[in-house]
Amino acid sequence: MNMKIRLIIIMLLSTLLAVESAARAVADRIVVISDTHLLAPSLVTPGRAIDAADAGDSKMMAQSDAIMSAVTDSIIDLNPRLVLLAGDLTYNGERASHERMVQYLDRMAAHGIGALVIPGNHDCNNPYAKRFDGDATAPVATVTRDEFASIYGNYGYGKGSRRDPSSLSYCCEPVKGIVVIAIDSNMDELNTLTCRGDSTDSYHNAGRIKPETLQWVIDQANQARNRGKRVIAMMHHHLVQHFDQQDRLLANYIVKDHDSIASQLMQAGIHTIFTGHLHVTDAATAYSADRRDSIVEIATGSAICYPFAIRIGTLDRKHRKLDIDTRWLTAAQGNPDLREQGRQRIINSTPGLAAMLSGKAWSKLGSRMGQLKRMLEVGGNKTYLPESPQQATQLVLRHLSGVFSRTLLAVVEGNEQDNDAQGIISQGRQGVRAMIEEVAPEQADALWEFFECDVYPRLEPLVRSVLEDRNAVGTPAESHTDDLRLTVTL
Repeated sequence: MNMKIRLIIIMLLSTLLAVESAARAVADRIVVISDTHLLAPSLVTPGRAIDAADAGDSKMMAQSDAIMSAVTDSIIDLNPRLVLLAGDLTYNGERASHERMVQYLDRMAAHGIGALVIPGNHDCNNPYAKRFDGDATAPVATVTRDEFASIYGNYGYGKGSRRDPSSLSYCCEPVKGIVVIAIDSNMDELNTLTCRGDSTDSYHNAGRIKPETLQWVIDQANQARNRGKRVIAMMHHHLVQHFDQQDRLLANYIVKDHDSIASQLMQAGIHTIFTGHLHVTDAATAYSADRRDSIVEIATGSAICYPFAIRIGTLDRKHRKLDIDTRWLTAAQGNPDLREQGRQRIINSTPGLAAMLSGKAWSKLGSRMGQLKRMLEVGGNKTYLPESPQQATQLVLRHLSGVFSRTLLAVVEGNEQDNDAQGIISQGRQGVRAMIEEVAPEQADALWEFFECDVYPRLEPLVRSVLEDRNAVGTPAESHTDDLRLTVTL
């Protein structure tokens, strides 16, 4: 064989090996999306009803179908082996919206891309399933839990999966050597629906894992480990606190008894779990008591909310790791400005957040405003305390709306410390000082000193946890996990 032919053969072999290596890398790619909140186009007739619902929501629900189409295009371009959808697939559990979602999953499947779903709190037994008919709305069919499993028979609930008898949890091996355990954390079994004969409509969005389901998950994880498999978990609600006191301030977004459950899952060999629900792009780590073991939770923001997150995990089989990167959808059909519009939606949600916080504060302090006013007006001092929750909201907005907007954007984007956390804190302190000066101008210096010495030191760990993306601030267990690019052990 002459040298020229030998070189040609070597070049051909090298090219084939490179192609095979690239194909294997793509084949070992996993994409994660969450909270698609898809509203089927068949349920929408343009008019004031859909406009009003869409305008009052940070979710771009009127564009949910166009966004899901763009997400599907992006996934097909990425050509992963598997897509995980971490719940809240539909706007409010409409059967037509579930059927529309299956059309998108079928489109992925036609390109050789598998998908697994788990329900979120919006997806089953939802009394608020409705259609938008011009200026009015009308109820439409939702789905039962059995119907959900039937609709998604090709996407987690069919052959090849093992089902938990007590929930919509299941276990399967969609990628050789990788077992996915999808955990049902919902409480929609407790919902009541007048359309089914109940006296009232009620809806539960909190999360829990039934004891029998937890044991089933642990058993599946142990069996997988004993067979030499790696385990990835997925559920809708959070398992790990993403900021200090989340379980107190936003209890409906994290499963009950989360610390105990996280510890048991760690012991069963589950070290990675994908979630959604809170619409934030965030990652957090829970450690065992001796810090020798951990579980990392990767929460993915809503696909129809800014910043429109898509998680991409690449399996490193040799080292038994998953490298995770985060990308953003930037446009949808007919909307090249999707990202900026979504960002403005977050900013526009500030008044609603201020009203919520003011309402909570008023429920605790409102009855004491008279007493506080008398205390501050001793000696003839004048005060201008709010006299209603609405006045309290306007007071907060006048001085803290910018801080709220910057904080919300930082939290939903992830890696909050990259967004000038110290600057946001300083702006917040200035806003509080201005509020004090407005409501009690003659007592402002004394009240500010009280805030600085007695109030803020107790708030600071929470503020820094949120804005500096840290957990367990000021304790030996303090930790930080990169929200957007990280490597997790399987």
